Amino acid sequence: MRHITGWLGAALLGMTLTSCGADQIVTPDEYTRLTPGMTLVQAQQVVGDQGQPVQALARQAHRWQNQDGSFAQGTFLAGRAVEFDQEGLLAEVGSKSKLKKLRKSNRR
Repeated sequence: MRHITGWLGAALLGMTLTSCGADQIVTPDEYTRLTPGMTLVQAQQVVGDQGQPVQALARQAHRWQNQDGSFAQGTFLAGRAVEFDQEGLLAEVGSKSKLKKLRKSNRR
């Protein structure tokens, strides 16, 4: 009985990790296309993945994380993105003004 329970638990954990998006991928290009004002559904369409909810005070945050630990994260208020942040995706973008230029060029 323990063996079956252990196997079932491992299978369920594997299914949970798979459904949680252990293989999630967000690219620098996708990150630059994420813009304030988007809905969560629109952001998910850009990234091509549902991502994971993240705890946040009075707002909703959502994260798309790669296996290497790099990620993009959006903060949503009243159903719309108020900001996006990243870590490890845009190593060469040193300022917000550069990021704004990248986002503008990707909208065209």
